[in-house]
Amino acid sequence: MNGKFHVGMIPDGNRRWAKERGLKPWEGHQEGSKKAELFIEWCIDHPDIDEITAYGLSEENFKRSPEELENLYNIYVEELTRLLSKKKIHEGKVRVNIVSTDWRPLPPKLRLLMNRLKNETMHYDRKALNMLIGYTGQAEILQAISSPANRIKNLLFGLRERDLQMGLKVRNACDFIIRTGTEEKEREAKSGFLLWQSAYAEYYHINKYFPEITAADLDEAWEYFKSTRRRKGL
Repeated sequence: MNGKFHVGMIPDGNRRWAKERGLKPWEGHQEGSKKAELFIEWCIDHPDIDEITAYGLSEENFKRSPEELENLYNIYVEELTRLLSKKKIHEGKVRVNIVSTDWRPLPPKLRLLMNRLKNETMHYDRKALNMLIGYTGQAEILQAISSPANRIKNLLFGLRERDLQMGLKVRNACDFIIRTGTEEKEREAKSGFLLWQSAYAEYYHINKYFPEITAADLDEAWEYFKSTRRRKGL
């Protein structure tokens, strides 16, 4: 298998992991943040991966209780602060892109940190890390279609796929998407994750809650991806 690949993660099961242990939901998110760090570092270390997209918070998640959201925002502040000083980010020249389709509910402290991380890594060019916080794929597509440039193009010439793609916040196609969570059977639910970019992505389900995954699980997922024929609809 040759080339560089874009790998995504849909982390599922933080709250259920916490509930089964009699913990608060945000304690599951705290444990999940450690696994998000594991996933990101695993991808950075992998020579065949040049773009990483990790799902953090969807727009639908804004409907959760104020107490859970406040604790979740604090976890994101801690996580992004660690990224700011992480040697793997700076030595690996990883450009960090915080992607939001609705950033308004996010607290100012978190938004400032998101901008700082983006600005301090914007000139890095070896790998890219997209963190989706306050995001849904439906909104991303609608915003791309309704951008001023695309509205004019659509009126005068009609939109092409390339026009829509250039209006997306994450422009590159995603090749491989890993989803966690214990289910009766494996799921390929997209949960609003990179809906346009994942049209031909391969999916892999880890039948564990996100706080339980290991590097060995990620290695096994990659072996699956390597052995799967990626035909892109042909």
